[in-house]
Amino acid sequence: MKKTILLFSMLFCILNVQAQQNTEPVKPVATTAAAPQPAIPIEFVPGSDRFYFQAIISRDIPETKGKLRFISVTNYATEYKNDNARDNDFTSVNIVSYKLGKHIGVGPSAANVAGLGWIPSVGFQFGWRKSSWSLIFNPAISINKNTNTNNVLVAEYFPEISKNHKWRLYARFQALYIYDFKNDMHSRSQYFARIGVSYKQFTIGAAVNYDYYGASKREKRNFGPFLRVTL
Repeated sequence: MKKTILLFSMLFCILNVQAQQNTEPVKPVATTAAAPQPAIPIEFVPGSDRFYFQAIISRDIPETKGKLRFISVTNYATEYKNDNARDNDFTSVNIVSYKLGKHIGVGPSAANVAGLGWIPSVGFQFGWRKSSWSLIFNPAISINKNTNTNNVLVAEYFPEISKNHKWRLYARFQALYIYDFKNDMHSRSQYFARIGVSYKQFTIGAAVNYDYYGASKREKRNFGPFLRVTL
């Protein structure tokens, strides 16, 4: 439990420093100003069976004129009791994308998945962001000895529901699917759903998590409230 608290503290400090840096004034330049970077959302779910944490980072890499982007989706779920610590779950997918067009990129990615280890991959990245919805989709194929397909999807819908532009509906569907072609079997998958309301940078609502492990698709469910904060 101490390790879990330390991990959350380190992640929160890192994200908080990043948020403060983003608020520093930018010196004017002669060229057209770059589009503002998306906020960094962090999420906590004190669920029925496990405590869940997530952070999503999507940032253009400086000095590349918007050609390179770093995307990271990190999840951590821990059991309330440490009787079976192997059920604590860490999943992180990190992507470096070279922009081929307005909504498509290509590049390497690396996933660190509990029970499967480090999975280096290469694939495409598709991304759209509008005023009331966003979508990230990353289909990739691993380049290590076990040939896996590694697919990540994050779809969000957040329309305004008040005239003062402060309140929004919030809905999200998120999925990870890893299939082992070499052994012709399911390796890992997860499906998350969220529904709630947002006020400024805070979102609260109901959360549902389904996790599946191995060829037998061993299932772990988690239900509960969620709190989401954008930094």
